[in-house]
Amino acid sequence: MKKTVVAGAVVSTLMSSLVGAAEVYSKDGTSLDVGGRMEFRGDFGGKDNGQTIDGSMENKSRARLSIKGQTKINDSLTGFGKYEVEHAVVSSGGKDDGSDANKFKQRYMFAGLDTQFGAVSLGKQDTAGVIISQMSDNGQIYTGIQKEFINAGNEQVNNVVKYSADFMDALTVEASAILGSGKNTDGAGVAAKYRLPFGLALGLGYAQNGNGQNNGIDEGNAKQTIAGLSYAIGGLELGGTYTQGELDDKNGKDFKGAELSAAYKIGNGFSVLAAYQNTEKDSTDASSGKEKTNFYELTGQYKFNSNLRTYLAFKLNNLKKGESAKLKDVDAENSVRLGLRYDF
Repeated sequence: MKKTVVAGAVVSTLMSSLVGAAEVYSKDGTSLDVGGRMEFRGDFGGKDNGQTIDGSMENKSRARLSIKGQTKINDSLTGFGKYEVEHAVVSSGGKDDGSDANKFKQRYMFAGLDTQFGAVSLGKQDTAGVIISQMSDNGQIYTGIQKEFINAGNEQVNNVVKYSADFMDALTVEASAILGSGKNTDGAGVAAKYRLPFGLALGLGYAQNGNGQNNGIDEGNAKQTIAGLSYAIGGLELGGTYTQGELDDKNGKDFKGAELSAAYKIGNGFSVLAAYQNTEKDSTDASSGKEKTNFYELTGQYKFNSNLRTYLAFKLNNLKKGESAKLKDVDAENSVRLGLRYDF
């Protein structure tokens, strides 16, 4: 196994959001990096869920602040940690009175140890299966739902203990456990991704968790299997994932989903991105039937430099009325998103 400072797959993946992070402290083997983003996002026509925007624009802007640190204990042991928060804007033309507390959320807060045998981290972080869902979520604007079906396969989950290791610079293995604070809320997952030398990668993951209790009775268990495939050559990146499983094995609630993506760097800062997503899950509300997503995405992006980019994304939403709880009476509207993002 190859050993590098804060190197395990879990560390490199979790720190990847710090695109332009600056090292603000470094002394005696201890360092601290600060990074994040400030991003304007304006939606026109329809919301990303297909509902009509009543006014001219829905503001989906956000800011993130990430802090990560590491300290070298000895030649074979390094400690690390990360904290990240996000603040979203209120979508209104008026002044924000500060009453919308839900616009502020903690994304990550964890600490860990990296050894020559792999890395172990504890806290609020991604579960193991996220390394597979990311294979089709390579910079797209509207993708990423493949990880959201069950808690044990999702990102930014509380009470997670995770192990991750790289073998032969080709195989990444992760295993995670959720130590639930309520009865029947524990979960576990395992995932592996293998990268071939000519740009092809294959991934497979499995996760399950309890759904809690209601009046002292278990609410069943959720289970997920996810597989991924990606290929990169030159400026082209292709990705695809497929997932299926049970939302509730006690009441026969199931789900399935497929996602395809492509990104191509044209050169001189320009790139194009395209994606297709089609998912379906049984609603927890018996009267609502199934919840679906079905859309195409096409995005053009221009990077001024490594810190500043702008993009224009178009979402062709294929949902018909009744296929989502948000669309009971009308078909989904298409959406256009204009973005300007500064990374630091």
